[in-house]
Amino acid sequence: MKQIMISIMLISLLLSSCIEQPNAPENHTPPAVVHGTYILCEGIWGMDNASLDRFDFSSNSVTKNIFQSANEGQRLGDLASDFVVWKNFALISVTTTRTIEKIDLKSGKSLGRISFGSKRAPRKIAVANDSLAAVSDLYNHWITFFNPSTLKIIRDSIEAGPAPEGIAFADDVLLVVNSGFGDYLANKPKAGTVSVISIQSMREIGNFHIGNNPIEILVNKKYNKFYVSYNNLPSLSDSVGGIVEFDLTNLHETARTKTNVRSLTLSPTADTLFFIADSTISYIPLNMNFEEHTLINNPNPSDIWYSLACSPKSEIFIGNARNYQISGQLLIYKNGKYDTPSATYSTGINPNKIVFY
Repeated sequence: MKQIMISIMLISLLLSSCIEQPNAPENHTPPAVVHGTYILCEGIWGMDNASLDRFDFSSNSVTKNIFQSANEGQRLGDLASDFVVWKNFALISVTTTRTIEKIDLKSGKSLGRISFGSKRAPRKIAVANDSLAAVSDLYNHWITFFNPSTLKIIRDSIEAGPAPEGIAFADDVLLVVNSGFGDYLANKPKAGTVSVISIQSMREIGNFHIGNNPIEILVNKKYNKFYVSYNNLPSLSDSVGGIVEFDLTNLHETARTKTNVRSLTLSPTADTLFFIADSTISYIPLNMNFEEHTLINNPNPSDIWYSLACSPKSEIFIGNARNYQISGQLLIYKNGKYDTPSATYSTGINPNKIVFY
């Protein structure tokens, strides 16, 4: 979908998607939920229809568009890209609207917003601690450091590579995946690499190659490893992407597998890496050889499985984008019962991130 929407994204650079600043919500707010799941739905580029849904474990129900319900007269905006939980709040990046929204986890109420200037594109967020977080800028090829508690910018315009996407903190550095935006910037310097940015100096101190069109990065502190997925290029129709494992200590590659992949996630014990591979949910046991196995087959290959998460009870939660144009679905598979989902719920359009709290 990312390649199909390149033209729309470039046009969006010239447009302003204005949304009002958060006001105090009125009385039509849903009840607070102590433990649940947020489903971020990115919407469709240029349609200003991003939304946030919430699954409540106690009632086994989904409340759609929780952000708008909890914040009267407000909306997320255009193209919600990332949702990151930190302690009692969450941060949401909204790319075309050029904002980072902060919400209270239990209520969904807005706690403030960073509004970036024109021609910005906040993409992926990582949080190091109470006073340091970072966001990648897809269009301008740089990183912004900010304080997640106060929402104040610490340092802006830190150079990375072309079209940075996934980012992750690891000890005293920030790791930045430079996608090159598929074929569009594939020939630019640093496309297909990971930039290593020092937290102390807030500048790039290293860079190493991954493969064509890398998108995601996931840190596994249990094994002192991190994983980067790459998707290869649409112009190379006979090739596939893959997952690369690295040692966090020395940043050396330790394993690699070839597969079409999206939505990397870990099991609750961090012993297993799960991901979407074509029309399946696959996994790699991390305490054995770095080999891929199939867990769940998509019974309807015309449906596009778009996001994935493993619950604290080892249930598999899948965000089904269907055809990218209509309401999506949340599919829940109970642990060990993978023939059919135990429950299916309607969601907003293009559910691209599932996060437990």
